[in-house]
Amino acid sequence: MSFITRTVSYPSRRLLPVQAGILLTFLLVPVWYRFKGVAGPFDALFSAGFLIFWPMLWTVGWWLVLGLPGFANLRRNPVRRLWALALLTLALWAFLSQAWAYTRSFQPEVTLGAALPFALAALFAVIVACAGPPARVIVTTLVIGLAWNTFLAGAQVAVQGSVGLIAPGEFALNPAASGTAVVQADGVRWLRPYGLLPHPNILGGFFALALLAALVSVLSGGKQRRWLVGTLIFLAGLWAFLLTFSRSAWLGFMAGALAILPLLWRLALRDRSVRRRFAVTLGLGVATAGLFAALYWPFLLARTGAGGESIELRSASDRAVFMEFAFRAICESPLLGLGIGNFPWRMTWYLQFTAYDLQGQPAHHVFLSAWAELGLVGFALLALALVFGVEAALKALTPAPSPSGRGGQFGKPSPPLQAGEAGRGSEEALARSVLLGGVVALAVIGLLDHYPWTLLHFQAAWWGLMAAAGKT
Repeated sequence: MSFITRTVSYPSRRLLPVQAGILLTFLLVPVWYRFKGVAGPFDALFSAGFLIFWPMLWTVGWWLVLGLPGFANLRRNPVRRLWALALLTLALWAFLSQAWAYTRSFQPEVTLGAALPFALAALFAVIVACAGPPARVIVTTLVIGLAWNTFLAGAQVAVQGSVGLIAPGEFALNPAASGTAVVQADGVRWLRPYGLLPHPNILGGFFALALLAALVSVLSGGKQRRWLVGTLIFLAGLWAFLLTFSRSAWLGFMAGALAILPLLWRLALRDRSVRRRFAVTLGLGVATAGLFAALYWPFLLARTGAGGESIELRSASDRAVFMEFAFRAICESPLLGLGIGNFPWRMTWYLQFTAYDLQGQPAHHVFLSAWAELGLVGFALLALALVFGVEAALKALTPAPSPSGRGGQFGKPSPPLQAGEAGRGSEEALARSVLLGGVVALAVIGLLDHYPWTLLHFQAAWWGLMAAAGKT
């Protein structure tokens, strides 16, 4: 993968165990594998059974053993300190919600089982901010994930079923079976790829992050071969991303890309040669999307709801019901909430008095979920953590004034970078920019889905990428 990143000099060999755990965690974001048939904490705490849980725990353990490296630097930065304080306080509030949780008298493990992974993700993010590897190395990790998921998603769609990766956790996929995620048009049920995740929407969310990461090799300048290979990976990944038919992920990707466009302009696109290459990549991307639309037009039309397909109408109506019950839960306990992880249980109680053919599920809206489960206090802490995290990332991307006049403050004119001038420093800034785009993408996805709030894998990704984007 030398075309993606250059040789990295770590600040200290003693941080290697921590940074290895961080990178392994990001590698496992698109892997849903759970240990089976193991008693003890795997039964009591659902998230402890996930493979990704253990490199996260490894990371926290080594960081503590090494004496909290980097924490003093984080504390000296006012914005990063406020971000860490808001996030860790939110995790503490989630633990405290066991005291008033809806299920505290009959299923107390529900709240603990949701609070523990969130606290682990919060600690993981703080460690990334303190002692994480360079952002460009995390970008490389995401691009590796993009590459193998592109092949796997393409294979699943080509055979319209599973490809036999049972050992690493592939689900049994049959488009004819009820409950399998498909897109349907003119009586044809077309399988949407899962990768090694439990739903195509979640795979689409990972693709949104990884495609943004792939832009670094397109925008970094330097050798043409690197740009060509990066463009090839991006285009192949884009096709696989479109195959997920995940509307929330498509929207999130576009929002993340548009949000960081001013940063990309300042960091790279002022250079004529980089801008020319980017234009070619963008043109090829538009052509790829156009070809996809031509081939899959009936299914795209069905996903808009224009065709009146029952699957699509049911998807939209179910989300409306989830949000309706989330508002109801907020009205019941606006200050404290139901307790983290408790909304699906309360929704199950609501449903018994209705005619809806549904089961209790998380509200498909991150911010409504936070308010319903952790009350106004939790909602405010979540909002503060997001605001301070984005502010820290933007400040990290703001070059300090220099005597030569190069750089200046963000938003003010500065001379363009010359081809080949960027080097390691500006590539690191590009990497932090695309990781910030990933944070925005997950926030927008969270307006239509729940997994950035409820699933350990994407809790780690959301807050971990935010930490990496703001790391200085």
